[in-house]
Amino acid sequence: MFGIAVQLFAITIYPIAILPLFNKLSPLEEGALKTGVEGLAKRLDFPLNNLFVIDGSKRSAHSNAYFYGLPWKKHIVIYDTLIEKSETEEVVAVLSHELGHWSLSHTTKLFGIAQFHMFYIFALFSVFINNRSLYQSFGFHKEFPIIIGFILFSEALAPMDTVVKLLMNILSRKFEFEADEFAVRLGYSTELAKSLIKLQIQNLSTMDADWMYASYHFSHPILPERLGALGWSSREKKADPTIIDDTKSSVATGREL
Repeated sequence: MFGIAVQLFAITIYPIAILPLFNKLSPLEEGALKTGVEGLAKRLDFPLNNLFVIDGSKRSAHSNAYFYGLPWKKHIVIYDTLIEKSETEEVVAVLSHELGHWSLSHTTKLFGIAQFHMFYIFALFSVFINNRSLYQSFGFHKEFPIIIGFILFSEALAPMDTVVKLLMNILSRKFEFEADEFAVRLGYSTELAKSLIKLQIQNLSTMDADWMYASYHFSHPILPERLGALGWSSREKKADPTIIDDTKSSVATGREL
């Protein structure tokens, strides 16, 4: 329970007291974008309290959008780079994906799984650290240093965490597909596809990868998989060359959205 309380406190206090130390959050100005986002929130019964723009451009060209807050009082944050590089409907499409995570309870489910995983590690450690036969197997017959227990525990935990990482990434990728499908049901299929392509270029993310490698290392599906699920065809991409700007792309492994 203490771990859960600490994490909830950190999640609550970070955007309020820590994030403003490094970035400036400004209220979103009146206009088509604010109207569109508020309309989306109202459509989904999302408890929107504030709409902010964050000055992410002061450090990089990275773009994204997210929400935070208590269950009854949520705030949406949009990167200024996303607004600058995207059309209004494309930004709303990105937020429809993000609110899809909220509507489908993905965030709550992942938080619950994380708490169970933390409880499992602490419970396993409490048994492991008091196992004298383990120490004796490594030559510690009279003394049982805790630091040695930590080292042995981390070595024993590594193979199990490899399996946990794979399963968590599989689940996370499933949730991303579900959030994309949620946006499609709201009517943002084309806009989301265009926005994903722009974000992929701006964030310098991996365009393609072996499916086995991606399944283990990536928490998000790669771009071709997502575009395929959205029904985005090469004909549509050729018909709208404006989705590619003068931003230079490069290979990286960061995963966002």
